[in-house]
Amino acid sequence: MSAETSRIEIDAVDFQISCRRFTIRASVTNDRQLPVVDEFVLRLLAVLERMQVTRLRAWFGFSAAEIETILLDMGRNKYVEFDGDEVMLAPAGRELFRSADDGGVPHIVEVTPLVETVWFDLVSRNMVPRSRTLNTNYLVQLAEQPNAREFPEAFARQAFEENFRDYAKRIRRFPEPDKVNLYSISEVEGGAYGYQLLPARLVLDTDRMTVRTTFLELGDDIAAFQKLTVAANDAWQAASSPEVTLTTATEFERMTGCADMARLIHTPSEAESWIHALVAIGQERAGFIPTIGACYMASNLGKLVDRIESSELSSDKLELTWLRPSGSTWGRTLRVAEALQQIRTASRNAGRSEVRTIQAMPRSTRKSVRTQHRRLFERGVLLPPGHLPANLEVLLVPGVAAMVNVHLRMGQHSVPVGCIVTDPKRLSQIVERLAPGSTAGWQEVWQPAKAEGQR
Repeated sequence: MSAETSRIEIDAVDFQISCRRFTIRASVTNDRQLPVVDEFVLRLLAVLERMQVTRLRAWFGFSAAEIETILLDMGRNKYVEFDGDEVMLAPAGRELFRSADDGGVPHIVEVTPLVETVWFDLVSRNMVPRSRTLNTNYLVQLAEQPNAREFPEAFARQAFEENFRDYAKRIRRFPEPDKVNLYSISEVEGGAYGYQLLPARLVLDTDRMTVRTTFLELGDDIAAFQKLTVAANDAWQAASSPEVTLTTATEFERMTGCADMARLIHTPSEAESWIHALVAIGQERAGFIPTIGACYMASNLGKLVDRIESSELSSDKLELTWLRPSGSTWGRTLRVAEALQQIRTASRNAGRSEVRTIQAMPRSTRKSVRTQHRRLFERGVLLPPGHLPANLEVLLVPGVAAMVNVHLRMGQHSVPVGCIVTDPKRLSQIVERLAPGSTAGWQEVWQPAKAEGQR
């Protein structure tokens, strides 16, 4: 199996980190190269020291008007001076060569002011990007280190100085970060405390049969963020995976018509089971398309959104139901909200003016977890006891498609694998299974009016 197929992004998790804001006033230098013509005129004058204007014109093959325009512009910038009919380098022109690299190419060095709001996390005391997200209770929060709020301005100043290159590339993202240098810091002012986001990817490694957490936002210097990544992994390990249910394979086949997943569902710890299942991923069959990864991953969600936009209208209303599995690892990312927004947009593009959302959950879902996504769904309901397997997930768009996932244990994590169902008969059966009140034992967790009042 190739490296590409043995390492598959299957989920995402967003961590909320306690941080402190600092306002830093500084000056930076920006190196930029001169226009090519100006550069070679200055190079020639640097070698010859001075030169007649007519000879300079002849050397480059310029017309009288062209050389006049070039030299007047360079004179205004004080790069050259004139002595009768001769031109020579001015002090400012010579200064350009002092900052030149080994190739002797003159550069313009500009000093500009910089006023930045910089966030430092209270776990590893590193600079983190501003995420512009509010405190969200369904994300994974990291605990602060003891005495973390005793964070002096002197530390922020030193950290900014020593790690300015990382700031320029990873935080500020200057177009040409290597040409920007810190010149001086005039003031550092401590500000408020808040939360910033640390996004992570969950990658399935079928060679080692593990799920790894990767932090692409931290750049190349992972060692500097060791405290942060260790704290994030510890917090994620504390989350619980969905409960394994013996009837999962039977229920999955009944919903989807896909019998090929039975072997994997029963033996998820065997590499051969994964190899057999992964061969079919993405290959459309009669009534379903095998998938791997969370419903809100772009590769899966895109297929559903395309079908919504191309579907024929049967009503201007749409009631979406999202059955989450038990445990506390599901949906700990902003991608849930983003997925719902994409589905709403696609539905409205298809002519459905009203979109309602229901979150359903198995009875075994802990009370502390049940209302985590309350602000995202108009209605929340509990399934009757034993109604469906606790490790089953369904994202249902009635009359269009349903994504059905089984969450299979892989060490401390779980891996969502399943398919997109398009067969009309099976879709109707799924609608009946997920209709609140279709059988006895359904329970309301929150009502539409209450959800709207909290928005």
